[in-house]
Amino acid sequence: MKSPLLSSSDPIHVLRQEFRGHLERFYAHLNLAPPYHSIEKAVQHLSNTLRTKPEEFRQGLLQDATNKWAFFQEIFSASGLQKKHRGIIQQLTLSSSYSIASSESLRFLRNFADGPQQTIPELAGSSTQNERT
Repeated sequence: MKSPLLSSSDPIHVLRQEFRGHLERFYAHLNLAPPYHSIEKAVQHLSNTLRTKPEEFRQGLLQDATNKWAFFQEIFSASGLQKKHRGIIQQLTLSSSYSIASSESLRFLRNFADGPQQTIPELAGSSTQNERT
């Protein structure tokens, strides 16, 4: 069994926890029950993918928020999470009463646009100012 000190400094563990937390907050912001089984599959996919990467890559993700978010979005898409609640989420984002609460939500919402011709209203004119997360 790993000691708590080791697991908290293990890049895979840290990135798994961060990714899971972002996903949970994303679905909470949308007031949707997260697809728990799919989230666990996505987190496992993240772990498996990270295990195939060199340690320098993992450490780099911890240091570079831009690369980390690009990786999280890649995993989100590759795991199929953008297929879960797709219709509901697209309808919510097209609603005039919907507002994006964070750059975190914005990043994951981009996965729900069908293509370059479709934009989520607040996404088109919004910039991601909070790249630090």
